[in-house]
Amino acid sequence: MASQELNHETNIGVHFIKIILQTSLQQGKLRVPISFVRRHWKGITNPVTLRLPNSTEKKVSWEKTSDYDVWFCNGWREFANYLSLSDLQILVFQYQGNSLFSVIGFGKCGLEIKYPLNETSEKAEEVEESDCSLKIIEETPLLRGKRSKSSSRSSKIRKKIKIIPNEQKEYKYEKRKVQEHPRFPNFKDMDIGSSSDDLKERSRDLHEKVKKKFKSDKDFFTSMIHKTYIERDILGIPIEFAKTHLYRMEGRNAILFVDQERTWNVDLKIGANNQYKLVDGWSKFCADNNLKLGDVCVFILNKCKGTISFQVVIFSLEKDMKTPYFQGNSSKLY
Repeated sequence: MASQELNHETNIGVHFIKIILQTSLQQGKLRVPISFVRRHWKGITNPVTLRLPNSTEKKVSWEKTSDYDVWFCNGWREFANYLSLSDLQILVFQYQGNSLFSVIGFGKCGLEIKYPLNETSEKAEEVEESDCSLKIIEETPLLRGKRSKSSSRSSKIRKKIKIIPNEQKEYKYEKRKVQEHPRFPNFKDMDIGSSSDDLKERSRDLHEKVKKKFKSDKDFFTSMIHKTYIERDILGIPIEFAKTHLYRMEGRNAILFVDQERTWNVDLKIGANNQYKLVDGWSKFCADNNLKLGDVCVFILNKCKGTISFQVVIFSLEKDMKTPYFQGNSSKLY
């Protein structure tokens, strides 16, 4: 099936970064950051071409498992093997138009890797790995463009980069280092493909699907489980929902249940900005039902003779995105 070509010139030159994880190498697949797919993927044909600084080009196919979930698949393992990629190395992708991406690789110390020799390439860059410093012998065509006078004067660049064990901090750290590097003068549109960013995008995507497809003959609200709700004994209730359905009910006890076999008691309190919240029991509900960051919950309100209860329908980020519930229009009514 033919795809239309990308017509938006603003997409050309946009970057995204992926830190290579062992699972990607084992599975032979690499996920493209959801934020990049959402904003820039329209019109990119299958397969794409990945071009390295040594002028080597590799064809890699991609597959889409949901609206914004795109993976490099057939050809990716061969590309990774060609570069001898290992865990926690970094790849920077820059879209060049016509389904072509330029790719630069960086080692664990944050310095550009040495590419396999290619007869048609210009001189390869030499990496002095003994002290984690980088010496550029000759500039490659990748990302060549206008440079400031300060960066063009430097033909030898020496950097020492501290390795940060925590994965999330490492992504932020590498982003800053790449942005500061003279070889990347215009990174304002850079898209970081970190696991943290991907999780947020996938969670938002799941939340939107739930809000669009979930049906009930009772009043309900939806909530995306974020860090505060996992770490603290609190869950915020949307202000408009509370104003309409929970007015003057603060201070009461409420009951949470997933099915009729077990219930959890929580307190309904009101905090800053008149926002209602579930406390004193929410964290136990979280733990007992194994709620995780990024999951989405639907709270279906039941009011009977002064008592308040919520049936909680849990959508797991890792499981429910691929269930039949989200494949087409759901007719299930709670």
